[in-house]
Amino acid sequence: MIPRSFFLQLIEKEFGEFQDFLQHSTDEEVRQFLAELHPADIADIVERLDEKDRIRVMGLLSDELAAEVLTSVEEYHKADVLEAIPETTLTKIVLHMDSDDVTDILEELPKEEAEEILDSMPKEESEPVRRLMTYAPDTAGGLMQTELVAVSPDTTLGSSIHLIREKYSKVGDIVNLYVVNDNRVLIGIVPLRTLILEEPGKKVSEVMARDVITAQVDMDQEQVAALFRKYDFISLPVVDQQGKLLGRILVDDIVDVIEQEASEDMYRLAGVDKEEHVDDSPLRSIRLRLPWLSFNLLTAIFAATVVSFFQGTIQKVVALAVFMPIVAGMGGNAGTQSLTVITRGIALGELNFSNAKRVLFKELIGGITNGIVLGSLMALLAYLYKGNPILGLVLGLAMICNMFMAALAGTAIPLVLKWAKVDPALASGVIVTTFTDVTGFFSFLGLATLFIRFLT
Repeated sequence: MIPRSFFLQLIEKEFGEFQDFLQHSTDEEVRQFLAELHPADIADIVERLDEKDRIRVMGLLSDELAAEVLTSVEEYHKADVLEAIPETTLTKIVLHMDSDDVTDILEELPKEEAEEILDSMPKEESEPVRRLMTYAPDTAGGLMQTELVAVSPDTTLGSSIHLIREKYSKVGDIVNLYVVNDNRVLIGIVPLRTLILEEPGKKVSEVMARDVITAQVDMDQEQVAALFRKYDFISLPVVDQQGKLLGRILVDDIVDVIEQEASEDMYRLAGVDKEEHVDDSPLRSIRLRLPWLSFNLLTAIFAATVVSFFQGTIQKVVALAVFMPIVAGMGGNAGTQSLTVITRGIALGELNFSNAKRVLFKELIGGITNGIVLGSLMALLAYLYKGNPILGLVLGLAMICNMFMAALAGTAIPLVLKWAKVDPALASGVIVTTFTDVTGFFSFLGLATLFIRFLT
């Protein structure tokens, strides 16, 4: 038997050799090897396999292990992996999944196939999933699972522990015991450690925490993630408008949300509205990138138009063309720095309209200071390069003006877009770059025009 560590190295470095192993090994050998791996590692393998090998590997997994593997598969590959599983097998696999994971799987399938799987499931399993599928995927309702343990306030701690033992196989990770009244309104929670440490004869109402932070079922997933970050939650109850307990969200789902939102903001700052992957087709990449590149082209033409107003000045002092990109480039970099900090502050809830003035003032002070330091340095370098102090003065003043504009635009534009209910990450980058390019060219060439007799 070849050591498992050997295959792990192959998976990372020589995946082709692992495929050779599949071709020259019996089903039982492959099954034994996979049984020793973590489900997340099997998911990595399955994602990389071609269709034929993927069908074989998924067919060798037990229903329970296949459920864990499917849960670990990246969203981008989930549809392809599901194609490798027959509908009858998938019906048995989803019975081993939490309701939120079943919902994610069914949403990847054609509507007719998803409905057939739901119809074949036991009613007590399918009804919660049908409810979850009515919620938008990017809301608390779309993230939650219905599996939890809820008791009345008169239940003893000993009875609650017994109930947890009975339900553990269905509920899975249990962090809190939820306390509800006769109308299923959430009135408190009991952390698992309290159940263990307190006397079994006590009633739940005696030890429960009554001030419970909850997520409304229609709350946006970014707001839910903010609650997890702020309060270091492992689990968060989800309620409706009347306070009725509907489900809970676990931290593993929020980790996925945080990664998804961070990736989304990163793509949008780069001018890509939707997530793009390295193995996308050229056509899809072109379709995603071309709109923003076209818009960026228009802004570049606008900046070039400003330069065209000063053609006469550039013809008289050709050295200006050498320093123009420096002024515009430094402004663009400074604007991107401010934009990144501000956009992140908005996303994390650290920046709002109440503290915007203080943040704007801080950024402007920083921009002017950086402009003075870097402008003075460039003024000195320009003087040493051309021996003309006025050229250095023009360059230094232009850099101060553009660094000031970079700080102003990088701070104000995301806030204005937020006020207009437009995602700041989507449009800010191109607009800020346009401002800094135009300001940089106009200030540098405009000052050069004013001092032209000292430069020729």
